[in-house]
Amino acid sequence: MEKLYKISLYAVKFLTLLLAVLLFAGSFLTTCYADNMETQQVLFRLDNPLWNLLELAGFGLLFCACLHFYDKFGRKFRRGLLIFTLGFIFCLGVLLILFGRTVPAADAMSVYNAALEWIQGNLDVIHPTVSYLSYYPQQIGLMAFLELFLRIWNLTGISAPAWHFIKFIYVCLLCAAVLFQYLSLKYLWREHWEEISCCYLLLVCCNLPMIMYSSFVYGEIPSYAALSVGLYLLLRLLSGITSPGRASDISCKGMSVKPFASEASSETILSPKLHCTRSAFFTGTGSILFLALSVMLRKNSLIPIIAVLLVLLFESLRFGRSVRARLCLLGMAVCLAVTSVGILPLVQKCYEKKAGNTLSSGVTAMSYFAMGMQEASRGCGWYNGFNIDTYDAAGMDSALANEISRQAVLERLAYFREHPGYAVDFYARKHLSQWADGTYASRQATLAAYGGRSGFFQEVYDGSLSSAYIEWGNAWQDVLYLGTLVFCVSAVYRRRKGTGTAPQGSDTDSLYLYVGLIAVLGGFLFHILWEANSRYIFLYSLLLMPYCAAGIYTVFAEHAK
Repeated sequence: MEKLYKISLYAVKFLTLLLAVLLFAGSFLTTCYADNMETQQVLFRLDNPLWNLLELAGFGLLFCACLHFYDKFGRKFRRGLLIFTLGFIFCLGVLLILFGRTVPAADAMSVYNAALEWIQGNLDVIHPTVSYLSYYPQQIGLMAFLELFLRIWNLTGISAPAWHFIKFIYVCLLCAAVLFQYLSLKYLWREHWEEISCCYLLLVCCNLPMIMYSSFVYGEIPSYAALSVGLYLLLRLLSGITSPGRASDISCKGMSVKPFASEASSETILSPKLHCTRSAFFTGTGSILFLALSVMLRKNSLIPIIAVLLVLLFESLRFGRSVRARLCLLGMAVCLAVTSVGILPLVQKCYEKKAGNTLSSGVTAMSYFAMGMQEASRGCGWYNGFNIDTYDAAGMDSALANEISRQAVLERLAYFREHPGYAVDFYARKHLSQWADGTYASRQATLAAYGGRSGFFQEVYDGSLSSAYIEWGNAWQDVLYLGTLVFCVSAVYRRRKGTGTAPQGSDTDSLYLYVGLIAVLGGFLFHILWEANSRYIFLYSLLLMPYCAAGIYTVFAEHAK
C-alpha cells in the first residue's frame, strides 16, 4: 500500500507540473479577452514576451519588498498586511455595490426571481415543465441560499432591491474565504508559512477579478467560501495525523501529547488524547458539511470534492497508519461522498414536498458535452443554446435528449477525425479562451447594471480603462501560473535531489499537500470536454494562489542563499 501511495504522489507531481507548464506557456504567450460587451466574442492576441517579463519583474519587486518588510518587522507586518487585505477587499467590494451597481442577469436573475417568487407564494416555481428549475434543477441549492437572505431582507421593511444586501453578504463571504485560505497555509507549509502568507496576501490584493466577482449574485463566491472553510478543516485534520512511527495518531495544536508515561502522569496523557479524538471528530464533520455546502451552492464544486475523496482514500493507505486511523479516513470519505451527492436531491425533495409537485431531471449532461465540441459566436465550445434547444426539441424527455446529444457528439468526432488540424486548433482555442483570460470574464458576468454605474466603473467595462484592466489581469495571471510552476518544479527537484530547501516543512511527501492542485487538474480535464467559459475557471485560479505564493517564496529563498 505504501508503494501505491508513493506512485500516486509521483503521478500527481508529474501531472501538475505538466499542467503548470501548459498554463504558463499559454498565458505568457497569448491573451484572451473580449472588447465588445454586446457580442462578448473571445479575441486572441500574441503577447510581447519582453513586455511580459517587465511586468513579471514589477510584480517581483512588490514581493521582494513585501518579504523585506516581513524580515524587518516580523509578525506585526504579517498581521497588519492581513488586516489591510481584508479591509481592502471589504472597502472595494462596498464601492462596487455603491457605484458599480451590478444586478443579477441571465441565469443569476432566473435563480434570484425563483427564490423571490417562492417567498411570495408562487408554488409553480417547482413544476416539471413550466419553470426555470424544470430545466436546471441543480440550481435549487442556490435558490434555497438566496431565499434565506431574501427573507431576512424582507424583515427590514426596506423597499430597495434585496440584491444590494446579498452583494454585501458576498463581500463578507469573500473576506471569510480569504481568511480561511490564509489560515490553511500553516497546515500546508509549517516551517515558512508566515513568509508564504505575506506573498499570498499580496497576491490577493492584486487579484482584481476576484473582488469584481463579489458583486456577481450567483454561486461562485458563497461556494468558494464554503470550500475554503471545508479545505481548512480538512488540512487541519490531516496535518494532525502524525507521521509514521509516532505513538499516537492525532496531535493537537497547542497541546503537548507525550508518548511515554515516564514523561508525564497518566492523567496528563489521557485527557489530551480524549480531547483530541473529539476535536478530530468535530473537525472532520465540519469539513464534510462545508464541502457539501459548496456543492449545494455550485454543482461544479463536485470536482474539488472528488480531489478530496482521492486524497482521503490514498492517505488511508499510507504506511504506519493504525487500523483506527484508516477506518476514520475511509469513513470520512464515504460520508463526504454521500452528503455531496445527496445534498441537492435532498433540498429538491424538501421543496417538492412543500409545493406538492415535482421537478423534471432537467437539461442533460450529455448535451453540455456535445455543446463543448461545437462552434459558438463567443468562442470554441462556448454556450450556443444547443443544450436547452435539444431538451425542448425532445419534449423534455431526458432519454431522447441524450440520444440526440450522443449523435451530435459522434458527428463532431467524425469531423475531427477527417480534419485533425481543425480539431487541434479548436481545442487549443477552447483551452486558451478559458485559461488565458486573466479577467475570467468578470466584466461579462457583472455587466448588467441598474440605474447606471459611475463613470469610472463604466470606463472599466467598455471604456478607456478596459484595456488596462485586461492587461493587469493578464500580468496577474502570468504571476499566478509562474509561481505555481516554480512550486511544481521545486517539488519534483526536492524529491530527486533529497534536499529540503523549499518551504515545505516536514510533510513534503504528503499527498494532502496537493489537494488544491489535484482539483485544478480535474477541472482542466473536465472543462476541456464541458461547455467552455473562462468564468468557470475563476474558482481554480483561487485554488492556485497558495501554491503560487509558495513558489514565489521559493524563488526568493533560493536567491537569498
